Amino acid sequence: MSGEVDLGNDERIVVLLRALEGLAQRVDVREFAVIGGLAVLNALQGAHRVTNDIDTVAEQHGDDPTMVEIALRDRWAELEGIPKVDCIAVGDTPASAMSASDLPDDELDRAFVLAHRWAFDIARESTLTAGSGVGSPVQVTCRFAAPATLVAMKLQSAPRRRAERSHKGGGDLFDIFRMLSHPALVRPIAETFWMAPYDLGEWSVTQVRSRFVEGALTTAAAIARSGVAEGQVPTGERVRAAGEMLLAMWEGAA
Repeated sequence: MSGEVDLGNDERIVVLLRALEGLAQRVDVREFAVIGGLAVLNALQGAHRVTNDIDTVAEQHGDDPTMVEIALRDRWAELEGIPKVDCIAVGDTPASAMSASDLPDDELDRAFVLAHRWAFDIARESTLTAGSGVGSPVQVTCRFAAPATLVAMKLQSAPRRRAERSHKGGGDLFDIFRMLSHPALVRPIAETFWMAPYDLGEWSVTQVRSRFVEGALTTAAAIARSGVAEGQVPTGERVRAAGEMLLAMWEGAA
């Protein structure tokens, strides 16, 4: 059974869900999963920053383009004034079945490949609703990335943001902070990390220790520079507490 999340009446979210609805009408929802900001909104039940686009991972069969990429070719999103829809193609082998020899040697590249395929593998169905109080509501059911996979993906993306998009790295860290500080999410995240493919779970926990415990003040400053509303910027102490909670849950789940 899918979960149901009401994202409120923000017009920007209504537009995003209409875009996702259009995508789900054109592509079998088993062929892709929603990641990025919209998936974070789903995980946090809507209480978070508004995103500006839709990010997906989609399974690529051989050398063929993904079904999401094929759907985007007819320009339906552009013609209907729909926000940007991004697609990251992942191979057709589950992350746990990938050959170690086929994984990149670079640490961040390896995390990218494993985290995005893992996100596709364990995504869960959820129903998002928005606009119920401002006219015609929109409701769409898709598969959304699990919180643990969102954390892993964002841990590798935050340090790779180009200088002109450095604020996005702070946004990634804020997303992670919100999920790690959510009392209903932190334990499932830690427990799911124990089931991550290869060493991705251990790598993710090590990154949390480095960025959220040892580097708490630096992370808090990066979040502050990202454009997050002033009242939402966490202190270094709160960032550290979130990281320490994840580490405690990780050790407890061993």
